[in-house]
Amino acid sequence: MGRMEAQGLFMKTIIISIGDEVTSGHTLNTNASWIAQNLEQAGVTPERVVTMRDDIPALVEELRQDTRRYNLILVTGGLGPTHDDVTKPALVKAFRAPLVRDEKVRRQVRSFFKKIDRPMAPVNEGQADVPKGFTPLSNAIGTAPGLMLTSGRYTLVAMPGVPSEMRHIMERHIIPMAKKMAGGAVLLRATLRTAGIGESTLATSLTEKGVAMPPGVSLAYLPHFGQVDLRLTVTGKDRRKAQAVLNKAAREIENAVGEFIYGKECQTLEEAVGEILTRKKITIASAESCTGGLFASRVTAVPGASAYFMAGVVAYSNLSKQKLAGVKTETLVRHGAVSAEVAKELAEGIRKATGADIGISSTGVAGPTGGTKEKPVGLIYIGMAHANGMETVKLNLGMDRARNQGRTANDMLVWLWRTARDWPGDSL
Repeated sequence: MGRMEAQGLFMKTIIISIGDEVTSGHTLNTNASWIAQNLEQAGVTPERVVTMRDDIPALVEELRQDTRRYNLILVTGGLGPTHDDVTKPALVKAFRAPLVRDEKVRRQVRSFFKKIDRPMAPVNEGQADVPKGFTPLSNAIGTAPGLMLTSGRYTLVAMPGVPSEMRHIMERHIIPMAKKMAGGAVLLRATLRTAGIGESTLATSLTEKGVAMPPGVSLAYLPHFGQVDLRLTVTGKDRRKAQAVLNKAAREIENAVGEFIYGKECQTLEEAVGEILTRKKITIASAESCTGGLFASRVTAVPGASAYFMAGVVAYSNLSKQKLAGVKTETLVRHGAVSAEVAKELAEGIRKATGADIGISSTGVAGPTGGTKEKPVGLIYIGMAHANGMETVKLNLGMDRARNQGRTANDMLVWLWRTARDWPGDSL
């Protein structure tokens, strides 16, 4: 490969994805995501990800610039045998490398078609044409080999866009190479998942409590729909030392804002809720109106939910609220379906009907129609009932229907998580 100007985490790396189907949004760019994640595990952090159309002149210009800026250049897509596969022609022009027929690759392509018992079209012969100076990388599960060019400044690798073929070449050829290029560098991450607190409030709280990241550790705030993930990243040469630094930084955050942390890494809020309910032997039931069963769907998505989830009803009409959850007629007449009073009775009614420890409910105007001046779209009440009484929370969301419903279900889960976490025993 030659001498690199930079190694490991500081090695300048770019990922280029080729294809009109990707730039148009018809195909998700999962290749770039997979490559980046696996490179990081090998100790190499990509600096830039580029998505490009099937445009030979544009790709030629990009490649020429990248060879001056990057140490590792990874290209996916455009290596097939048809006219819209532009990567190989672009490599020919960018590096002034005429195509040369590689007989070993030709035999591999023929062998592949023989193995799958299909005739090989004449156009597939061209897949054995390799730009002069490039090394073909074997592709055991497809017909297009990867192509690699090395110099004293950079390594360039072009791979097929078919995800399984790209991953095969990455795992067989590129990741082992990247580990050597990384020179033992390590990158470790830890994720702390929070709920019930906004991004800016969370950041302010950490600052006020004197939490600061030590050298080599970065902290990223990743908000998503009513939750905020705190992602810690540490880089270094010694894995054990890096892990110790990461653990210490995570503990400092937990000590400062632990009341909002429900889990780590990929744990979901509903999984965290399920663990507490199971451990404390708390049972729940739900009566949903505006969320249409979304809360119950999230709760029961967790394996083993039958240990704590008694039942869930979608009481959408006023009549169903009365028959399924025991809401009083006079309550509906006096306060309307969208009210704290109805939310309380829904929660208490489903609790009594099922014998659950906790009843939880939702009622509101999800939208986009149905709102009034007094009760606009996004006005939602969630209720909770247990042995010590009934409570409600008022939400003023004002978003579109899907987000109003999703955020409400999430807030119901956050409330249930806090209640279950603070539950003193098997009964309140």
